[in-house]
Amino acid sequence: MIDLISEDQRLLRELEGLLGVVEPGSEALPTVLVALRDALRAERTAAYGVDVGPDRYHTAFVHGVGFSEPPPVLTEVFDASLPPAGSHFGYFDPARPPPAQRNQPMRFSALGLTETLRALPLAGNGTLWERLGLSEAEWEQARTQLAVHAMGLYRRLGLEHMAQLRVLVCEGETMLGWLGAFRPEPFTEREQQLLHALTPAIQRRMAMDRRLREAGLLGPALGAALEVLGRPAWVVTFSGRVMHTNKAGQARLEQDVQGVTVQVRDCIRSPPGTGPLFSSGPLRTPGLPDHYLVLDPGPPSIEPTAKLPVLTQRWGLTAREAQVLEHVVQGETNKAIALHLGCAERTVEVHVTHLLNKAQVESRSALISRFFQS
Repeated sequence: MIDLISEDQRLLRELEGLLGVVEPGSEALPTVLVALRDALRAERTAAYGVDVGPDRYHTAFVHGVGFSEPPPVLTEVFDASLPPAGSHFGYFDPARPPPAQRNQPMRFSALGLTETLRALPLAGNGTLWERLGLSEAEWEQARTQLAVHAMGLYRRLGLEHMAQLRVLVCEGETMLGWLGAFRPEPFTEREQQLLHALTPAIQRRMAMDRRLREAGLLGPALGAALEVLGRPAWVVTFSGRVMHTNKAGQARLEQDVQGVTVQVRDCIRSPPGTGPLFSSGPLRTPGLPDHYLVLDPGPPSIEPTAKLPVLTQRWGLTAREAQVLEHVVQGETNKAIALHLGCAERTVEVHVTHLLNKAQVESRSALISRFFQS
């Protein structure tokens, strides 16, 4: 690889700046694709994501710059071209991109220029398919799929006679998206290096956008889960802003919004189980700020005694652990439980740790949620 010249370094800083400036939850890729087209001297740029279904692949998102078709048409055309699950699309399987291609920009010649579908020189020794991380059999399958699926898409979009520079943006083994540029002339090694330097910033942004999309889809499921807790519950940001609540929690807010808001904020700044409300501590999702699950310690509307014998047997609890569990699900602190049972608070802490392990959860409020959902 070669070092970036000063002009490319300036372009890199500008592109990285664009990725950071666009607000979380907003689509950054369309803006970046416009700037990337200029930086790479490309005619068109594009990005897409693929959801892996049980029978076939589906389009998660499609963005394009320089195409005559509007985004809805691009999405429809692209989705119709995706192959059955387990098949190659281009030189890779979207469900299992080869390690050699993950986050590694590669240059390819136009698909319509040669029957052998040979790529421009790639770094490293060995055959072309080995440099792509494919076996010879996978290479033959990829060529077949290119002819059946990808070639039709390229012709439909007028890309069959354009060279491409692309990268499979991945997080671990998961492909977050495909991003690339097209033009009639072959791309240079310097342009490939510029995209390589930009890929970590693109990867971080795509990972965050994916988690935000998933969080949006999980919103209804989270609301349903909060309802079964049988008590007021809130999911709040690190600043104390309520993101989600159940009906009981909403009723409490309507009765005393200022008082509940203060209690919630005090709660997330205190160790779990020490305040009038208790929280599970931070609900961590990599790449996103911490959130908190806060519960009201009042008696639940669902009677715990009916569930206790069943879960005692299912989780393999001792008699003492079952006693502690009964008090935990009623919202009592370790100190209060110790007073009830006539033991040291440290002993209760040990029992609570055992309960978390046996219920296979990581926090006190997750234990309560598991109890009432079981």
